[in-house]
Amino acid sequence: MLRAMLLKKIVVAEDDDAIAHMVSMALGDAGFLCLRAFDGEEALRLVRAHDPDLLILDVMMPRIDGLEVARRLKADVMWSRTPILMLTALASVDNSVEGLDAGADAYMTKPFDLREFSARVRAMIRATRRERDRNPTTDLPGSRAIDAHLEELLKAGRPVAVLHIDVLHFDAYQDRIGFARSEDAVRALARVILDEARVASAGSAFVGHLGGSDFIAVTAVDQAPVLAARLLELARGKRDELFPGDPADSEKLAVVIAVASTDGLGPQGFDQLGRRLGQAMRVAKDAGTAGCVTWPVG
Repeated sequence: MLRAMLLKKIVVAEDDDAIAHMVSMALGDAGFLCLRAFDGEEALRLVRAHDPDLLILDVMMPRIDGLEVARRLKADVMWSRTPILMLTALASVDNSVEGLDAGADAYMTKPFDLREFSARVRAMIRATRRERDRNPTTDLPGSRAIDAHLEELLKAGRPVAVLHIDVLHFDAYQDRIGFARSEDAVRALARVILDEARVASAGSAFVGHLGGSDFIAVTAVDQAPVLAARLLELARGKRDELFPGDPADSEKLAVVIAVASTDGLGPQGFDQLGRRLGQAMRVAKDAGTAGCVTWPVG
């Protein structure tokens, strides 16, 4: 698992020093890292260099105006998902429509209430992060969202069980049946894991997709053994349904599950949790057969 970069970065593209200072102070007090751009050209450079969570964009700026900045970002495959909040003195309906048509995701006019502004910023970042941190194959939370969720649980101090679910020899299986059909298998497996985790936890389980055939499920500690056993049972009983193709293509596949509890880990225990899961998964994979290994190993 990769550690999420939890500090949220915002590029503030505003040539008015007083407004830029007010915005940066308000957002800085809320825990955001603000990067100042004095004109449209610098705004483009900062977005491309820092991949911010949000761009706050004035319309009337030197060199390149805000409308053109928005158009260029939304036309760029790398930066089109960067959310844009236009903040401008141009208050007519036509101005708002022009800004939204250029690519802004939201439009606010000056003067503005700082509380409403801060709430709008937080809402936009939450919505965008939910979409950016999803695995495109399964639409489940991806690696950054998984890391963030685990770190929040560790800070809360409530012990949970973390299940790492993987499929042995999946890469060779994918090579034999092709990318499209293997993606169908991943989606089918994701649905089984999600459905069973919801049943085991009465709807409160967290399930994420690290990539490939790797998944993470988080449940209450006492629910983990039941969920792991049920997933292994379904993987064996629904092999043909989950993994399409000639039986020879899937005969070597084996679902393995490593389980580790956060019990005893403090707020900074993210790396230790990763080591627990990693050691348990190595033991499970070395065995070469479907099964479940729970921390501590041995």
